[in-house]
Amino acid sequence: MLPLLCCVLLATVAIAQDRPPNVVVIVSDDAGYLDFSMQGSKQIRTPRIDSIAATGIRFRQGYVTASVCSPSRAGLMTGRYQQRFGHELNIPARYSEENGMSLDEVTIADALKSIGHRTIALGKWHLGYAPKFHPLSRGFDDYYGFLQGARSFYPLKKPTRLNRLLRDRKVLPESGITYMTDSLGEEAAKYVVEHAKEPFFLYLAFNAVHTPMHAKPEVLEAVKVDAKPKRKKLIAMTHSLDEAIGRVLDALQEAGVADDTLLFFVNDNGGATNNASKNGHLRGKKGSPFEGGIRVPFVVQWPKGLPKGVVYDEPVSTFDILPTAMAACGGGWRPKNPLDGVDLLPFLREEKPGRPHDVMFWRRRENKVVRKGDLKLVSTGGEWMLFDMANDESEEKDLAGERAEDVAVLAKLYGEWDAQLETPRWRYGRRRKK
Repeated sequence: MLPLLCCVLLATVAIAQDRPPNVVVIVSDDAGYLDFSMQGSKQIRTPRIDSIAATGIRFRQGYVTASVCSPSRAGLMTGRYQQRFGHELNIPARYSEENGMSLDEVTIADALKSIGHRTIALGKWHLGYAPKFHPLSRGFDDYYGFLQGARSFYPLKKPTRLNRLLRDRKVLPESGITYMTDSLGEEAAKYVVEHAKEPFFLYLAFNAVHTPMHAKPEVLEAVKVDAKPKRKKLIAMTHSLDEAIGRVLDALQEAGVADDTLLFFVNDNGGATNNASKNGHLRGKKGSPFEGGIRVPFVVQWPKGLPKGVVYDEPVSTFDILPTAMAACGGGWRPKNPLDGVDLLPFLREEKPGRPHDVMFWRRRENKVVRKGDLKLVSTGGEWMLFDMANDESEEKDLAGERAEDVAVLAKLYGEWDAQLETPRWRYGRRRKK
């Protein structure tokens, strides 16, 4: 009798020619722009994540739609500026029947499920705590993870309704967790093998390297770099993250579906400071409107459908993932709400010239950004600042005083976009200034 994995492989090969690609989206949490070796880190080696870039495309100017966790995920999930539906701020860490990603929005899971993909979310959700906001209510067939924005990497003595471990809607014993990063990687790899016969969408949202700073003792012991204790913990946590992602990549290979799987890896926002992450030459950090808050490590591979070993230099965003995935799966799908993201495939295949986005926007409380071409207009609540991203990625030289006409043009664009947006549906900390 053939081993189970061989049977899966043969079945997969037989059907691979007449089915759409699988889609995998892997998200890390609060990692710094510089904290992967593919990004130039000399302290942290991430060979498995680097392999995605080597087999695909690394976006040098990859952006998220928000500088903090929950709104960034809402933008990725919907392919839209999340401020259009009031999801501007992090959801408060308390149970609410009202606070969650708008039920009027269609998710990437909804879209892929509608064309026949089986869908699973694993890990951190952070898009609402009430049953109507649960992943199983937002297009996912299966779920393994926790709803809150952060939790321990080890078993909790007294889990709450927000941070307890769930399989679908069922509460699991904490004893089932080894180390959260490992558990998520193992569950994702198992899912790939079990569902290789059918097209699937796998959304894997790690809580690494978000606080609390929990590193596996044996991995931490192996970190020999000269760094402060917190930084060493981040390095160890990143090594565990890389290994867990490697398990998923291995499962795709073993199941015979790696070549026809569109796989994205991205971090959810800029590196924080409370976890000792590093954003390199980029100004700012998580929560800020500067590049260190919104530009992130971002790679994609699809061996059958995209070139390999490419560094793509034009700005792209995580809200491009949904339309790109749907185009890869054959097109024909029509979104309920107009998307802000675009299909990246013709740009990445050099079938279409120019930039995917001529203008991009960000808003979070008093932080405001508009980027048109290489000019970026920024405000943190005071006067506008203007930067030339082609020559000043570190945002050191404010050109607003000498280029008033450009400031006026970009400010007008921002105002027109801002007028389309909703007021935030919930408060988190200070109220956003008008």
